[in-house]
Amino acid sequence: MKTFNALIIDVESHMKSAHDKIIYNIGWVFGNAKDTKAPRQERDFFVKEFLPLNYWKHSFVDKDESSRTFGKRKFWKMDSRGHKAQQQALAQPEKIKSWNEIMKLLSLDCSMVDGIGSYNWGFDSSAIDKTNRTLNHMGIIETFDSSKFFCLMDCYANHVINRNYFSFLDNLDEEDKHLFKSKSGKSDGYSAEIMVRYAKEHLEYIEAHESLPDARVEFELMEYFLAKYPQVFYEVFLGNPKFVSWTKIRDRLTAKDKLQKRLI
Repeated sequence: MKTFNALIIDVESHMKSAHDKIIYNIGWVFGNAKDTKAPRQERDFFVKEFLPLNYWKHSFVDKDESSRTFGKRKFWKMDSRGHKAQQQALAQPEKIKSWNEIMKLLSLDCSMVDGIGSYNWGFDSSAIDKTNRTLNHMGIIETFDSSKFFCLMDCYANHVINRNYFSFLDNLDEEDKHLFKSKSGKSDGYSAEIMVRYAKEHLEYIEAHESLPDARVEFELMEYFLAKYPQVFYEVFLGNPKFVSWTKIRDRLTAKDKLQKRLI
């Protein structure tokens, strides 16, 4: 296969509130992932409905049975990402669109590609679905042939993280080993940020946590995987995205063993 037109999505969503997984920023990159010199197309939007101040309030459910607000949400603090997102949106008003407009464009672009994925497809697709349901909008995820779907986290955690990868980790200088640990620091990590540090040999890379910059980098991860493991991508991962079990990383299973367990 000389071409494989992929579309990589990244979303940024509200969290720690009644609006968990509601998207406020979505971006995607699409093009021929088999040719690193081929032109790509990009889209990046802020969701008009979910930029207002009330969506940026972190809250928690009061579990104190003696409290008058038991079972209700209580304000905790403002989401520190809110001010930056609103400033970016106001500086680029052409990127502020309604969710309906964004979904029409995404639907059109998805119809023109061979594969649709993200780094953590389970999260991103469910966030799109929840945002759709919140606005009583017809979902687009279920309108596409599921044979197009894939998860880059699934690809990397189950195949790139192999014996060679563990050997790489073990031979790192002590001062660099923390760069490849999970957030807790207790196990080997497998986030997009960590995989970029490994695959792109960019130890100091830090994820932007903005949709378009992250989608660009994740498209490069797609190119890397497709160049090194095309057969396993088509035969195992394309059309069959699965949840990644961190215990497989913790236990340092080989890629072969992980793929076998993945079939169960």
